[in-house]
Parts: sequence; structure tokens; C-alpha cells
Amino acid sequence: MLPKAKRLTTKDFKQFQRTFFVHTPRLTLRCIRVPVGKEKFAVIVSASTYKKAVDRNLLRRRMYHIIAKHPFQPQKTLTVTLKKGALDITFKELEQEFLMAVKQAVRRL
Repeated sequence: MLPKAKRLTTKDFKQFQRTFFVHTPRLTLRCIRVPVGKEKFAVIVSASTYKKAVDRNLLRRRMYHIIAKHPFQPQKTLTVTLKKGALDITFKELEQEFLMAVKQAVRRL
């Protein structure tokens, strides 16, 4: 799990009104630039996507683990929204898809 200081709050989501998206088959990534030291992350799993809280929490824990495992370029705040089918793939496949999306997002910024 990421430390609380590195997780986005509800107030922080207002920053994402004018941003771009990177879409992959199982996740959507939004990224914005922030000052050094203000990097934060959020993982969103909708209740309409997965009805069971156990499934939503499992996906959330997996993504937070992936985010904590890989160092990212500074000055980036990310939100990851998981889509249907994210639970059907392995942890490694989810990690590869996320890293591919991050590379696309960094290139566009």
C-alpha cells in the first residue's frame, strides 16, 4: 500500500478536469504535471464494474503494489481507472499493461 501522503484525496481530483487519457484494454490512465515532491497516485475501481468489494479491493491492492514497486519520473500525478477484464488477467500482465500506459503518458507530457 502506498503511504497516505502519496495517495490522492477527493479535493485533488479537481486538477484532472483538463487532462489527457491513455486507454488500454483493461485500464485508463490520466496524468498531469505537478511540482517536485507533490507526486500522488489514485486507483479507481468502480462498483458498477465489479460488484463485489473483495474484487475491487484486490484490484486496488494489486495496482498500488505495482505503483510502489516501480519508480516513476518526478512531477507526475496519476490516476488509474480499472475496466472490466482486469481481474481476468494475471498480475504480471496487468503490470505490463500499466507500464506500457505510463510510457505513453510520459511521452505525451
